[in-house]
Amino acid sequence: MARSSSVAAPLLFIAAAAYVLSCSRTAPSFVAPPKAAEAALQQQQQAAVVSATLAAASMPAPAWAARASDEDDEGFDVRIIAVLALPLFAISWALFNVWRVAFRQVVRQGENAKGNAL
Repeated sequence: MARSSSVAAPLLFIAAAAYVLSCSRTAPSFVAPPKAAEAALQQQQQAAVVSATLAAASMPAPAWAARASDEDDEGFDVRIIAVLALPLFAISWALFNVWRVAFRQVVRQGENAKGNAL
């Protein structure tokens, strides 16, 4: 199956790069005046928001999403037995114990109905 790629991510990256380049063209001084420092701080915050957005938008998909789906039939999965083995053993043991007691009780009831002594 062909992977579809988004057109928005590269365009967003280009727009952010252009914004960062336009912000960096102003000549920074060693110590900026207070108003210029405030404006520079706002520009840095905006650049940080843009870079964080770009980082989140360009994150790769999880590794298992890129696996080829052509191999649907991989044979019997042994993990099913590993997961179900302990509960099946516990259920069978409980049923064995209940069946044994229930069978003894039915036998005793049958003996009492006939009048035999215990």
